[in-house]
Amino acid sequence: MAKLTLIQTNFTAGELSPRMLGRVDIARYQNGAKVIENAWPLVHGGVTRRNGTLFCAAAKFPDRRARLVPYVFNTEQAYMIEFGDFYIRIYYPNGGWTGVELASPYGQTMLAALEYVQGADTMFLFHGRVPIYRLKRISNTEWSLAPAPFVTTPFEERGMDFAFAMAITNPAAGAASTVTPGAPAFFISDVGREIWAGSGIARITAFGSSGSVSVLVINAFSQTLYPTWSLKGSPQTTCTASAFSPVGATVTLTLGAAGWRPEDVGKFVKLNGGLFQISGFTSSTVVNAVIRSIATSVVAAPAGAWSLEASVWNDFDGYPSTGTLYEQRLVAAGSPNYPQTIWESRTGEYLNFELGTKDDDAMSFNVSSDQINPIMHVGQVKALVTLTYGGEFTVTGGVEKPITPTNIQIKNQSVYGCNGVRPIRIGNELYFVQRAGRKLRAMAYKYDSDSYGSPDMSVLSEHATKSGVVDMAFQQEPESILFMVRSDGVMATMTVDRDQDVVGWARQVTDGAYESVAVIPSAEGDQVWAVVRRTVNGQNVRYLERFVPGTQVDCGINAFSAAGASVWGGLAHLEGKTVDVVADGVVLQPQVVTGGQITLPRNAFSVQIGLHFKTSITTLTPEVQGGTGSAQGNSMRIAEITLRFLETIGCSINGQVVAFRNMGNQVLDKSPALFTGVHRMENLGWERGEAVLTIEQDQPLPFHLLNVIKKVTFND
Repeated sequence: MAKLTLIQTNFTAGELSPRMLGRVDIARYQNGAKVIENAWPLVHGGVTRRNGTLFCAAAKFPDRRARLVPYVFNTEQAYMIEFGDFYIRIYYPNGGWTGVELASPYGQTMLAALEYVQGADTMFLFHGRVPIYRLKRISNTEWSLAPAPFVTTPFEERGMDFAFAMAITNPAAGAASTVTPGAPAFFISDVGREIWAGSGIARITAFGSSGSVSVLVINAFSQTLYPTWSLKGSPQTTCTASAFSPVGATVTLTLGAAGWRPEDVGKFVKLNGGLFQISGFTSSTVVNAVIRSIATSVVAAPAGAWSLEASVWNDFDGYPSTGTLYEQRLVAAGSPNYPQTIWESRTGEYLNFELGTKDDDAMSFNVSSDQINPIMHVGQVKALVTLTYGGEFTVTGGVEKPITPTNIQIKNQSVYGCNGVRPIRIGNELYFVQRAGRKLRAMAYKYDSDSYGSPDMSVLSEHATKSGVVDMAFQQEPESILFMVRSDGVMATMTVDRDQDVVGWARQVTDGAYESVAVIPSAEGDQVWAVVRRTVNGQNVRYLERFVPGTQVDCGINAFSAAGASVWGGLAHLEGKTVDVVADGVVLQPQVVTGGQITLPRNAFSVQIGLHFKTSITTLTPEVQGGTGSAQGNSMRIAEITLRFLETIGCSINGQVVAFRNMGNQVLDKSPALFTGVHRMENLGWERGEAVLTIEQDQPLPFHLLNVIKKVTFND
């Protein structure tokens, strides 16, 4: 029989996975715990009760999802935005609503895929089914949300899309067939162009009328009738400009045969080395256009020597689904029909995507790989980072060179893939959720190998993300914690400080389910907000709440009365719920909210009222190497424990309450004092077993555990 004194000096490894309970050989086992619930490890080593939440506001629709998005002009001017079902609401940092509500194009089913990037007072919003929108703050109470007013969007020779039906007589490959549209659609200059529908492709061989053409089927069509279809290429006839300069002048563009359509207004024409934008439709042979860049001559360009080009951002092809700001450019990427394409604006001109070859011109390029995996996110860590569903890429312009249209270098760094959760940059790492939603990876540059690695940050605590991560946000101050909302409503947190080798996971639960999380800065530190779904008075509700230091309840209120009061209101949002009450620093009996208020047995000057939550920490089975080997598998008994606390009031150990309060004169007239120091407990009659401790704080009071010292008896 051996007696040893063992100390656990820190909890910086956090809650370890049940799969790790046998790995007593790794260093993090000594710094971990079996359970850390409603608490979070701190970089300094201890573990503290998590902050409770204060009620901010009810979401507009209790039965529909909402998402939080931070709007940060600088560290002193920040707002929280509630994105809901086709609306947004804007809140001050203290939780108050500004009174601003704007209509938005995003329904509740679109919110999870919403991406955003902000520069100064302008936020760009991305979704594959909606044009890029711009949110601007004009004043605290005046905001605008509208499609971004782009000077030019990316364009290419993509033809024209038709929203009415098209029939083909013989869909087989190699067949000579006839195509009949549901409305007049063709010109004689369309001979030689291709018709695309589904997987089928046919080349027009002869013009019959505006409602009928002869075609040769190149790729077989799967059916004979299509509700929508496309006409690819440009009119196959000559094009002549009335003048080739100066830039900004209005000219006419004349075709040798009918080919212009009213829908061509706004499109671009590349002709004789110049660029023209069609500004007005005159007839099927003549349009007006503005010179965007000068041409070399006014000589008629034959068919195939000029092109009619249209924006690739449209309702048919979709719109960019993600974006960022990089090297003074607005970067947009990944539309539904261009899933691997990245577009970058002109340098310093976020609204100008006119493509060119000069160093400061806008550009477009594809992130190609062996699989067609859509771009999910773009970010930056030393380089422009592109995260796809199947891999991670970097885009550079070469060694220490900015990206230009002529020096693009794309490298595939890894093949993990990511899901739709917006990545977070922490220090010099980009944290992203792997495509299954279960693993958190940190992408960073490795100087020793001149490459980028993405290690799994959740490998020792894989259970913490078990249902999948659906949203995340990072709090930098006062504690460095990454908050991750799981699909089952649990909040997983990871305390992280790579310089101190701290990666500590924990789980946060509440009377309800977390659905969204976001962070904004404030003078006192970063504010963590959440959308929480709760059941109140038999109804599902959704509340905006924020984690506040010193708060020991959830969905709570802090209230004050100079004269003192026994009846406290402001609790309509918790109607019918049983709430914890801390009055003048003293915990009172739980109360049931009735009529939006509670009545205390005595007057109080300050109260904190809200939903109960319990903090629980369970230690791991101790390990020590002795003369006969490992202690694992042997009978163990803890004879005595010593716990070091910091500013703590109350807890229990394996169900036995720790006495923190020393009796003295008039002690019942005062709130309990915060305790800092050590507490020793012995002869508690614990049974032999794994020698684990369950330390709980079941009262709405502070709790901060620094270390645990055990005197353990081992019997082999």
